[in-house]
Amino acid sequence: MRVYPETTTLRKPLSTHQGRHLFGQDPESYDAGRPDYPERVYEILVAECGLSPGARVVEIGPATGLVTARLLAHQATVTAVEPSAPLADFLRAAHPTEALDVVTAPFEEAELPDDGFDLAVAATSFHWVQPDVGAAKLRRIVKPGGQVALWWMMFEDPARPHEFDAAAEEILGMSPGTVMDPGGPPFQLDVDAHREYLTAAGFTGFAGEVIRSEARMDAARLRTLYASMALVLSHPPEERRRLLDAIENLVVDRFGGEVVRPFVTGFYRAGRR
Repeated sequence: MRVYPETTTLRKPLSTHQGRHLFGQDPESYDAGRPDYPERVYEILVAECGLSPGARVVEIGPATGLVTARLLAHQATVTAVEPSAPLADFLRAAHPTEALDVVTAPFEEAELPDDGFDLAVAATSFHWVQPDVGAAKLRRIVKPGGQVALWWMMFEDPARPHEFDAAAEEILGMSPGTVMDPGGPPFQLDVDAHREYLTAAGFTGFAGEVIRSEARMDAARLRTLYASMALVLSHPPEERRRLLDAIENLVVDRFGGEVVRPFVTGFYRAGRR
């Protein structure tokens, strides 16, 4: 019989400083753990947000370049602003092209040109930026007629609860989606909150969309996914290993070695006049 670790919780929500540097501890593992976003995300970027050959795109918090690769594949020129030096170095090495410029700095501090971009994007990263300050900076650097697209993937779906999510929460002490604000509504799906700071900064035409998807994941794949999450990375290495062992054992012992996970992505866009 497997022995699972006692329930564990974060003592307090992660700070912005912690979050900006947490994922750079092991860029290779982070890169292996994160699944791509649904194709619908890229369809919206092309159809509604101006992603096209030659588009000038600023990406906030690209990490190891999951989205960066897709932007480059659409022949955009990308300025990637990444606060973690290890992640920034990984990104440069993974995409050695003149179409990519990597700026190692927090977004609020990065030197970026006024009206310099056709499109600004942030994929599961803008929560590490102070919303009002970040939105005001986006308003300055996105050219008139340009677009902002912000989205977050939750590795669970509150509207489609899954037995695995409840079991994993028993091990981890909380849901991965509530790390930023334990006890609060999912920030990733809070339409009013995202509309508020973008509208306050002067953006217009706000639109949001909820994109649902599924992923079939075996025990090893789920281990790599959870290894990339702040809820696990915030623990010391030995505790981290115990939690990941428990997650992997859970999949094998209670779910036959494989789980079809429901995911949900909240996508938000707005334009500059």
